[in-house]
Amino acid sequence: MRTGKEMKVKAYLTIYLALSLTAMLAVVMALLAGIRKNTIRTEAELALDTAGYSTLAEYNRELLEQYDIFFIDTSYDNGNPAIENIGAHIQDYVDGNLRDTKLIDCGQTLIGIQDAEVATDNGGEVLKRQILNYEKENLGIEAIEGLLGKYAGFEENAAKEAELERQRKENETRLSEEKPPVKTVEKERYNEETDETEQYTEEEEVPIENPAAHINDLRKKGILHLLIEDSSKLSDREVNTEEYVSNRSGRLQGTGLLQERAEENSVLSKSLEKPLLDVYIFQKYGYYGKEKEKGALAYQIEYLIGKKGSDIENLKAVANRLLLLREMSNAIYLYGNAAKRAEIAAMAASVSAVALAPYLQPLIEASILFAWAYIESIQDVKLLLAGGKVPLLKSDMDWKTGLAGILDFAGASVTKEGTKGLDYAQYLSMVLFVEKEEKLLFAMMDVMEMDIRKTPYHENFRMDGCVSGFSVAAKFDDGGDGCSFLRTYYY
Repeated sequence: MRTGKEMKVKAYLTIYLALSLTAMLAVVMALLAGIRKNTIRTEAELALDTAGYSTLAEYNRELLEQYDIFFIDTSYDNGNPAIENIGAHIQDYVDGNLRDTKLIDCGQTLIGIQDAEVATDNGGEVLKRQILNYEKENLGIEAIEGLLGKYAGFEENAAKEAELERQRKENETRLSEEKPPVKTVEKERYNEETDETEQYTEEEEVPIENPAAHINDLRKKGILHLLIEDSSKLSDREVNTEEYVSNRSGRLQGTGLLQERAEENSVLSKSLEKPLLDVYIFQKYGYYGKEKEKGALAYQIEYLIGKKGSDIENLKAVANRLLLLREMSNAIYLYGNAAKRAEIAAMAASVSAVALAPYLQPLIEASILFAWAYIESIQDVKLLLAGGKVPLLKSDMDWKTGLAGILDFAGASVTKEGTKGLDYAQYLSMVLFVEKEEKLLFAMMDVMEMDIRKTPYHENFRMDGCVSGFSVAAKFDDGGDGCSFLRTYYY
């Protein structure tokens, strides 16, 4: 028989256990609630990530195939690009993921695109970053570092050429503004009153027969026919440039380059960016002699320079740029060649003496020098377009024309045998290198639009509707305060 004392102890133990179990149960319930919340959060986060990466998988296949870049065409082939369309796709993916893999009740209450980088943002910086990443992965460190030597001096040469061109134009302006010299001439006339012939004097202007005048007139005319042996083989493809992104008003805009991508690419030297762009252009774009067969334009690199609506006009623009480049290089050679300078001085002295204007000799001499450099340049560019090579700086052995050629120049004949130096593509690269980067990037996007629009279902393709990265703000219902995420996805 239990005593009262024993029963009292057991009563105390029962109350203690009851209180302990209550506390333990509260802890367990709290843990279960936390587990439930974390499970919902994990499920929501996984659903959002799967949706984000699934959306990235909807990149435009034609851009990848032709240009090796990843972009989501936000028109989704319906002709109406909009960044909001990405949000709608993510929402559909999230709903599907939560419906198919749901562990416990969880639903999205808000999904929206907070940031998005469009190809045209920051003057084409978004496109450029993709191109640089592609080339870094494919070229390797040694090849990239080797590019600096290839492009060294391009900008310096361009500056020298610009200064010489300025001097040429200034010289021609001064020569044209000089008043013709005047000489006194004795003449005869009949006097009706005296019925006699009488002598009198009169001042006449003496024409300046500048030997370079014929060449200066030639500069103002289209001379592609002098540079191409068989013009019937030239491409006749044309486009309407107003239809493409560089001329499009009201372009779609994103929020600029995502910060994560900007930080990733900041390690690349700025001096390497232009050379890498140049390498990419010659890998993906066609040009005279190496046309892109299925492109809207055959001479695509020429379009990047000329920005005209036809292959012919773009080739003319490039030919004129090459003529200028070669003329300045040839002028440098002539300035440094004492024998040829003596020939030029003799011709200029003869002309100024006949014109009774010795003070004009320096101007005529400069005009003749540039004219001689120009006909040599026609010879050079014709050789380049025929597939030959021309050295950047010539020697006596490389010089082809004579001074007398400026008097009756009508064309040039070329042979590729024994040529040395740079070929057409390398000279084209020099011209490209000094193009303004933003204009170059937008011209590149023009060509991308032209080519993608020639493929099925992409008739209205627009580069300003292409996104390569985006940030998503999402909120999910977890039965309580909800959980929120801000996630960034990009190629």
